[in-house]
Amino acid sequence: LTCHRDLDFSFKNKAAMTSIVQEVPTTALIPSSLFENAQAVGASWIISSALFTTYSTTKYLRYPSESDDSPRSILPRATQLTFYRFLGSLGLGLLAHPDLRVLERVQETLHLLPSFAIPAVFLFIANYTNSISLSRIGISLTYTSKCAIPIITVLLTLLLDGKDALPKLPAMLSLVPIAFGIAAASWDHPTFEPLGLIAAFISCAAQSLLNILSKKVMTKANIPGAVAQRAMISVGLVIVSLVSVAQFATAANAKEPVKGEQHPPSLLTGAAATAYHVEYLLSFTFVKLVAPITYSTCDAIRRLGIIISGHYMFGGHPFSAMNIMGIAMALSGAAGYAMLNH
Repeated sequence: LTCHRDLDFSFKNKAAMTSIVQEVPTTALIPSSLFENAQAVGASWIISSALFTTYSTTKYLRYPSESDDSPRSILPRATQLTFYRFLGSLGLGLLAHPDLRVLERVQETLHLLPSFAIPAVFLFIANYTNSISLSRIGISLTYTSKCAIPIITVLLTLLLDGKDALPKLPAMLSLVPIAFGIAAASWDHPTFEPLGLIAAFISCAAQSLLNILSKKVMTKANIPGAVAQRAMISVGLVIVSLVSVAQFATAANAKEPVKGEQHPPSLLTGAAATAYHVEYLLSFTFVKLVAPITYSTCDAIRRLGIIISGHYMFGGHPFSAMNIMGIAMALSGAAGYAMLNH
């Protein structure tokens, strides 16, 4: 987890850095001091994703359709989850503060919408297709398919920023055991389904583009990750709202009545939205503190944690020798990257 070794601040001097740190908003969910430490941000991001987000998201997507008398929704579960995640995260981003400057945050967010429009599109695609993939092929295969994110990030960084932006060759080679390690860690879950696997690969590519483009915009605008997150979530909420309207219209014009799915309980919905807010608040903060490839490497370890925690929380076959070897390989690759990229 020593991802802080590749800090990539764009500040020109110490005074500028101090100014930006002071602008980082304090929230009721995360202490402001956390945002100043890349190692703490990265560790918190990995742990919260592996435990809180994995549990709440999977429980939401797997909630039985005929479990009780809860209201039904004609929207697919993936659309529901994406909508509530974005809505809840935006609400927490605006309101979960000890001060009362809500109007100022709203104005700031509206001002930044044009700058973050393109990264926000990839944020929506990454989230929506990830939910589709999780609901169809489960945790292990979804996150196994995403083991290529660090490699895709390397290729995109080379394309967009040139070879000077890449780490040294030995550090890049350490990404290979991470990719193979994650694949081996979940090898005994071949729950193949074409649409789910395609959705996972689309999410993989969208996440890579989001990592790179969001960092570029945040660095150029010189703003904290929490502020950038609000702007991107706002655009994403508009997009998922339009998708919801289109799905409602399609269901209304269908020849056969659409029965819809049971709506999960409000407490579970709130937990999924809160977990998402914490995860992405930490994610966008972390992506500004480190280089894109370092971020993607830590993201690979985060996904490994999700596979392992999902396995224990929601069942599955016992870990095989290959699974254990894969876990060790991925962790070794991450440690190697941290040392070689120092």
